[in-house]
Amino acid sequence: MKNSLFNRKCLEVLHAGSVNDYGRQIVAFAQDLGFDIVAAMVVTDHSPTLSEFQTVSNTPAGFAEEFANQDTSRIDPISQHCKRSSAPLVWDRRTYASAREQVLWKHQAEFGYRSGVAVAMHPGRNRHFVLGANWSHERPDRVPHFKRIFEDLLEFASHAQAAAFELSLPTLPDSENVLSLTRSELEALRWTMDGKTSWEVGMTMSLSEHHATLLLRRAMQKLGCSTKYEAVLRAIKLGLIECE
Repeated sequence: MKNSLFNRKCLEVLHAGSVNDYGRQIVAFAQDLGFDIVAAMVVTDHSPTLSEFQTVSNTPAGFAEEFANQDTSRIDPISQHCKRSSAPLVWDRRTYASAREQVLWKHQAEFGYRSGVAVAMHPGRNRHFVLGANWSHERPDRVPHFKRIFEDLLEFASHAQAAAFELSLPTLPDSENVLSLTRSELEALRWTMDGKTSWEVGMTMSLSEHHATLLLRRAMQKLGCSTKYEAVLRAIKLGLIECE
């Protein structure tokens, strides 16, 4: 039976009141177990070509941009395992060597990603959760009490998942701006959701590329977003456009 302190930590992360509070709790829990870096990620698949990633982590500042690079995740064996499977994975240098990605491991090892445990959960409705806890040393099998650490992390992850989904709701923009979105602006967002460029959106809507770009910029402004892809995601969450 788990002790009362462990149970309290699980309940606290489950009822985290904000993203910052949630982040503090997962970092504290992982570090109490002896890990150095932790990341919790919610992935929402809005269409076959459009996925949204929301991450809370204590990734070193110098590695943050590369950590969030989706091109890298496509070749990273840990990311690919989590995408396909719910089986927890204990990984190290050998995992990358087997995938012929030693160079990738060597680079991230400089920032403290030498080995770790990755837990992925796929509850359905196109939503996924990944919790990764990492060591700055290389051999997780030599960590004292590793079995207990592993089991504690898995149980904590189930609570962290529920909280992550609850906290990943969007911050709503000004309602008047949302209501003022025109039919053309929404149509431009729908085609962008399918992966079309501004030129292709214009061709599909019988408009110039400049006009299509202007429609997307107006939609971005009204939705309070800095990119057209962020605008698409927010429009989906607000029920303004739907995925097929």
